[in-house]
Amino acid sequence: MFIGSFLLGCGQGGQGGPASFPTAAELSEERRRPDGVALDPASTPPRPTNQADAGDSVVTLRAPLGIGAALDVVDEFFRRVVAEDSEALNELLTRDALAIHTGAGGSGQPPSAGLWWEQRFRRLEYGKLAGEPVYRESELQIFRAEDVLTTPQHPAIQPDTLDDQDVVIRVPITTARVATDRLLGDEIVVWLRRDGPRFRIYRLLEDFQLQ
Repeated sequence: MFIGSFLLGCGQGGQGGPASFPTAAELSEERRRPDGVALDPASTPPRPTNQADAGDSVVTLRAPLGIGAALDVVDEFFRRVVAEDSEALNELLTRDALAIHTGAGGSGQPPSAGLWWEQRFRRLEYGKLAGEPVYRESELQIFRAEDVLTTPQHPAIQPDTLDDQDVVIRVPITTARVATDRLLGDEIVVWLRRDGPRFRIYRLLEDFQLQ
């Protein structure tokens, strides 16, 4: 008897009548919108930088490039020299890359590195170096910016012109001559500067003159 009364009570409205539910035809056709949620507008992240101070609130730091990336550029540079490919060589240079003569007659405005090598390709046959050991990787001397500050490689490399991620590589040349033709200096100092995700050659320092 108790169970029957309970079921009867569930089937009646608040006034004792039968329960009333809206039919599908009676429901509103307007699409229900979810409750609004407050969002903070996304802020633009700061531009990436190589270093930051401890007092800076929000910074985006670039991960330093490994020395392997710098060595790859040096290797590719000599490959393109041997191929006498001016266009491909220019791809390895910064837009303001210079060729600096390190000998006694090196005064004056240094030429653009790209133009300097174009002149050399016109005057000399660098294809003669094909198959020759131009340099040995085991003999390279590699300097990060902080090393260059304490052991300058050349007066042209000034502390105030160094970026903190610059790499300077001293390359002793194994084969500077082929027969009687002098093609390279006894060493080339390659100063590399970061350009986004890679290094490019910023300065080439060499004791070499066209005859």
